Amino acid sequence: MMIEEAISEACATVGILPPKGRAYGKWMQTDTLAGKKGKGDGRVIINDAHVTAFNWQTGETATVGLRNGLSRSERKDISHQITRQREEQAAKAAKAARIAAELVRSAKPGAHPYLRAKGFPDERALVLDAERIRRIGGAYLVPESAKSAIIMPARRGAVLTSVQLIWENGDKKFLAGGEIGGASHRIARGVDTWLCEGLATGLSLRLALRGLGRSDTILCCFSASNVPVVCQSVEGRCFIASDHDKPLEQFGGKGAGEHYALLARRPFLMPPEIGDDLNDLHMGKGIFAVQRLVTDMMRGAPR
Repeated sequence: MMIEEAISEACATVGILPPKGRAYGKWMQTDTLAGKKGKGDGRVIINDAHVTAFNWQTGETATVGLRNGLSRSERKDISHQITRQREEQAAKAAKAARIAAELVRSAKPGAHPYLRAKGFPDERALVLDAERIRRIGGAYLVPESAKSAIIMPARRGAVLTSVQLIWENGDKKFLAGGEIGGASHRIARGVDTWLCEGLATGLSLRLALRGLGRSDTILCCFSASNVPVVCQSVEGRCFIASDHDKPLEQFGGKGAGEHYALLARRPFLMPPEIGDDLNDLHMGKGIFAVQRLVTDMMRGAPR
């Protein structure tokens, strides 16, 4: 299969547009088929054996083999480019980890408008002002008119790999080159482990569990597709609090949250309304509605 055919097939499978340029061994940015809402949320990488397309919105990945579509000289040239790109990516990841460490060191515990909007006015998180974020990490991290962000460390075990920044209006930013796959942010510690996507979901889950007399570990995984990756490193009983995302054809009519929860093969719960996460349920119908979801799921969970 020729490169152009492989790119078209991989992109169509995950619902993104083929990238305009061509590069080898590095992720090329493109748009999804969702229009303005999907701008910049597609990724494509070409190496000497296959093309891989990734849809950031859904977490879906597709790989198409090139087979006999390249000559020996083309494969050799691509192989050199891939080696160079891997070295560059490793350098970018190391730089992102250093920036993440400086952002975490500079941030101070405090209240934040995002937490207040999500129903937790007394909750404290690591907070840093926009000017210092711009100076430490770069202007691309700071939305227009933003004043401060929550700094959420992303760790694999004890190793800090990156951070997620959450701004007042809910905008979320990640460090360029930072490694998020397999990383999480812990907001509670206990015997059993719960995995969820975002901070607000985790806080509503923690409140519900405490009201039920439970104190469990809660890990925020940053995205639905990262949940089964983080799950692989969890020992003991593990549960998932999934978002109820809109159904997608490529996931067999299931939303991304449910799809990746099923891939993790652990017991999971999900709010009844499409578009809701646990914090939406908490804010709309109260914490007792969240507690009912938890107790109903755990009633049938293996001991």
